[in-house]
Amino acid sequence: MNYPKNIADETPFQTAGPFLHIGCLPNTININGIFQNDLGEKPFINKDTNDFISISGSVFDGSGQALDDVMLETWQSDENGVYTPDNGFARFAPNSISKKYKLSTIKPGSVQNFDGSLQSPHILFSISSRGINMNLNTRMYFEGDNLFKDPLLSMIKKSNNDVSSLIASKIDDTSFIFNIFLQGDKETIFLDV
Repeated sequence: MNYPKNIADETPFQTAGPFLHIGCLPNTININGIFQNDLGEKPFINKDTNDFISISGSVFDGSGQALDDVMLETWQSDENGVYTPDNGFARFAPNSISKKYKLSTIKPGSVQNFDGSLQSPHILFSISSRGINMNLNTRMYFEGDNLFKDPLLSMIKKSNNDVSSLIASKIDDTSFIFNIFLQGDKETIFLDV
């Protein structure tokens, strides 16, 4: 059968599957001895841990159940708002019992846009899981920061969307909670990138 060229050349989407931890986070699931450290285990290797903040939360499906078969990746600037090639990336998964993830990192600085304006401090999140055909991407901002002039948040507000799903709740000066909802009434805003 002759298909039009654009259909015949495409590869069908496939979900990440239930075993993504084996290939991406082997030490997390106690498959030791393959790598000394998993890629992205620490986003900032040469920073003083006394300067770290803690971000924790869960990833919820459409029925409100917390998931553990999820892999999260984050990318962020350093405290000066600079992206560096050897820092800022993290890869982690929720705990299989508590279904909560935890990220220890530094609070990012404000990144400068091409026009010179500043973005509010944020961390980029990418979510992979069984049943998701393509990674979901979002941003996490910090409660208590000035978010009024952030270009992305301003654009989302202009489309009458509530940006609260992108703002981590502040517990104290060094601890934040950021839950991600894949579907439903509390669905997190996801970005096309």
